[in-house]
Amino acid sequence: MANVKKAVFLSVGEKAIVFVIQFVSSVVLARLLSPEEIGIFSIGSLILAMSHALRDLGITSYLIQERDLTPVRLQTAATIAVIMSWTLGLLTWVASGPVAAFYREEGIGLVMHVLSINFFLLPFGSVSMAILKRNLNFDKVVRINLASGTLQATVSIGLCSMGVGFIGLAWGAVASTTLTVLMTVLMTKREVPMRMEFSEWRHILRTGGRFCGSSLLWEFGLSAPEMIVGKAMSIETAGYLARSLGVVGLAFRSIMEGLTPVLMPFFARSHRDGESVGDQFLKSICYLSALSFPLFACMALAMDSIVLLLYGEKWARIIEPARILCVGSAALTIAVTGAAVVSGTGKSKYTLRFQLVGQPVKIVLLLIGSQYTLDHVAGGIAIGDLIITTYTLLVLRRLLGFDLARVGAALGPSLLVALCAAMSCLAFRLATPNALPFFSVIGCMASSFVGWVVGLMLTRHPAGIEVGAVIRRLVKR
Repeated sequence: MANVKKAVFLSVGEKAIVFVIQFVSSVVLARLLSPEEIGIFSIGSLILAMSHALRDLGITSYLIQERDLTPVRLQTAATIAVIMSWTLGLLTWVASGPVAAFYREEGIGLVMHVLSINFFLLPFGSVSMAILKRNLNFDKVVRINLASGTLQATVSIGLCSMGVGFIGLAWGAVASTTLTVLMTVLMTKREVPMRMEFSEWRHILRTGGRFCGSSLLWEFGLSAPEMIVGKAMSIETAGYLARSLGVVGLAFRSIMEGLTPVLMPFFARSHRDGESVGDQFLKSICYLSALSFPLFACMALAMDSIVLLLYGEKWARIIEPARILCVGSAALTIAVTGAAVVSGTGKSKYTLRFQLVGQPVKIVLLLIGSQYTLDHVAGGIAIGDLIITTYTLLVLRRLLGFDLARVGAALGPSLLVALCAAMSCLAFRLATPNALPFFSVIGCMASSFVGWVVGLMLTRHPAGIEVGAVIRRLVKR
């Protein structure tokens, strides 16, 4: 348990720093690039994001949760990763022309050309990274991600400030991937043999394929909004949607990308050790929701000030869509934790079912919303996320043997904490209606924090007890 707490601390701390880097980068880039340029890069990069899910073939998830990971299986996984990745790299390069013609925008093809380089680099680092996560070596993962994130932001901002436009973002991504692969290989060179092997391919593809199907649907759900809006509405509108998803996604990733790499190995280890995974899941969402629910509630209330402060008046169109997206993101934190449970316990077929239920509904709602306004598109995304979360909880109830009353007991106090934080934030907004964006954001942060602490105390939330224990330890030092 101590190793898990250390891993959570390292992972969350690293993501907090990466969040700051991405936050600063997004603010600067929003002022260097136009909504149309953001839209061009978003569509090109998101098409490749779907390809990356296919490239992985669920191998990363397989390596983390496999109970009997023999050297032969590890070698076979590395071999499959190289073959699949290089094949998709070539296909992406060839497909860039037709995709650009479909959107009537040559820049999308140029983005795909540059980003296809990543396919030839990633297989050498993806297997090694999976081994680091399997072994909970998050101190090494932290160093890798911080270095690559810093390099990506530096290269992207540097090139865009020189006037190269949206393609600077693509070269920043390639630079980041290159550094990630180099550092990962150097840190695991004795653990991952670099020899060709095929003997265990059936076992790996049978298990990993289920993870792959789920990942493809997940990535399609993430990519579809901008891809659909870019064609049905306009590239510029896709840029606005990308930025609204980005501002909410920064908060989502700052929480979940710090926890998700730890949760799946943690649930996998609990399963291997014969512990109650159901109890661990309920405890996890209890603590997680105490942070995520108040965060997104207060973000929604302060979104106008956040957008005006960070991006300026030219991005004011994203305020209402971003507020709507906060609802879905708050719920999705629970669904992602549930997906980590089924992945970690080897029930990979259910990760596919989660997406098969929610993503088609989300796509239909997106198609309908794209015939109206950006707000309707955001509503479709949020409703889809709520459906995925609901179905995930229903499936986990059956798999893990708990009833929904226990889910309510785990999440109920967090909803009250979120209410306290939101009421405090709203009171500040009503008291200072004419405050400048900077002072409004600072005031909302301070008032929300006060409301959050009061909520933790009033509900005697378990997260509040943990926070108090950490503070007492720090004071004693």
